[in-house]
This record gives sequence, structure tokens and C-alpha cells, in this order.
Amino acid sequence: MQDEDLRQADLSHLRLAEMTDEQKAELRRRYADFVTRLGKPPAAKPQRAKAANAVKWMPAKKAR
Repeated sequence: MQDEDLRQADLSHLRLAEMTDEQKAELRRRYADFVTRLGKPPAAKPQRAKAANAVKWMPAKKAR
């Protein structure tokens, strides 16, 4: 099989014991490509800024 044919081939129906060495190498290449693209951990969520201390409003008291 040529490289282009092998890159487009559906290998899902084959068992690992039935694959040729070239097909196994292609499967390893696909897995490595998958891990580099999608195996990255998600970005950390930004931390929310803490709200200022809330002061209970009392109508009889003056504002600070």
C-alpha cells in the first residue's frame, strides 16, 4: 500500500494481529497525532476577583 492510501484507509475492522507492520505504524501515527491535538489539558478557568466586603446598610447611620 502507498502512504497516501494507508493514511486514508479504514483500519477499524482489523484486529491488531491481522495488521501488517505498515498498518500498525499508521495506527501509532494516528494515535500520536490524536494525543498531540486533543490530549492537552483544558485551560484553567480564570479566578474571580474577590468582592469588596459588603456593609449592611443601616438607615439611621451615616455613610462612611
